[in-house]
Amino acid sequence: MKDLIEEVKASMQSNRQRIMLTGFAIGWGMFILVTLLGSAGGIQKGVYKSANLDMPQLVTLTTGKTSIPWNGMNTDRMVEMTLEDAEALRNRHFDYVTNVYPTFNQAVQAVSGSEYVSTSLTGCTPGYIIAQYYKISRGRDINHTDIKEQRKVCVLSSRMCREMFGENNPVGREVNFDGNTFLVVGECRFLFEGYQTISAYAPISTVMALYSPTKPALSMMEVEYAGIEDMDKLHQLTSDIRHFISPRIGCSPQDSKALVIRNDFETVINMTKVLSYLGIFVWIIGIATLLAGVVGVSNIMLITVRERTRELGVRRAMGASNGSIIRLVLIESVIITMVFGYIGMMLGIGLTQLLSAALGDSVPYFSDPTVQLGAVVGCNVIMVLAGIAAGYVPAKRAVTIKLVDALTS
Repeated sequence: MKDLIEEVKASMQSNRQRIMLTGFAIGWGMFILVTLLGSAGGIQKGVYKSANLDMPQLVTLTTGKTSIPWNGMNTDRMVEMTLEDAEALRNRHFDYVTNVYPTFNQAVQAVSGSEYVSTSLTGCTPGYIIAQYYKISRGRDINHTDIKEQRKVCVLSSRMCREMFGENNPVGREVNFDGNTFLVVGECRFLFEGYQTISAYAPISTVMALYSPTKPALSMMEVEYAGIEDMDKLHQLTSDIRHFISPRIGCSPQDSKALVIRNDFETVINMTKVLSYLGIFVWIIGIATLLAGVVGVSNIMLITVRERTRELGVRRAMGASNGSIIRLVLIESVIITMVFGYIGMMLGIGLTQLLSAALGDSVPYFSDPTVQLGAVVGCNVIMVLAGIAAGYVPAKRAVTIKLVDALTS
């Protein structure tokens, strides 16, 4: 093994200029591949984030008037959902459903000291605010104890907090909604800065007790789901939900006007497909660039074999096996490919890390342009395969030259 390494070293030292030029092609190809992968990943993550593709996906249920007779009842009846319907749906444990959020909305006048705004007070359950793409920036979310005890507590959006309290901490302050005093327990900020709204959230049990004590009808119900990757599964889920809820609220499962189910999953699917095609396109371009370097390595190895024809012939005449000669050529090509490939790969990773640190979240639709571990492993595999491919043809030629021709060349 030591002799083999010395032979490879001597061969490479005698062709330094060619090796450097060819190695540059390999390194440049790997640099381009890694940089493209990082940039494409940054675009994918940015689009996912900006278009809410990485956020919880929701199916929204609302009710209206019936348009189809059902169980002897006439059309043009108003149907309504209740908290019991939401609880029954939650306990039904449909596949892919992760949570159910019943809501009750009430237009209110909010007053604090001399400040007042008109807004909507949303009665909700724990987790609903987060599912609406908000994060709790101060204080806490609505919890189950708030629901159970019908506490007069609320969470305000960051814009409403500024309108009511300026830059002061709103947690612990009081807000009056139509004569009902609520304690502010949290502030929530919408994840996308351009869409800050004036909104307030409180326990659904409290809001319904204050504003609809005799008619416990929900404004809407939202069903959060996960793990669905195609429209057929979503259509099946919405159909199952419709057939479960419709009889409970007194309408036909075929009545799409009485129970309206809305989702934006088709848009998510189409955008996800576009992003996946982008990733495939980048891999194709990067590998094509890398192949140009592989062709260069193959060329230099062919030239090297031709120059060393007599030497290889002498080796074979002295008893060297075809396998040892093939190993000599293959190891040389793999070393060239891997050394310069690693240099290009590390430079590409360094550039993506630099871009990630410099840009942060300042560029829309472009976020964290770094290379994932899977891509790095893939590049390593490509480098090894490229080295073997580049050395195979020269190695094959080295052992197919007739011994007489090799010794007389």
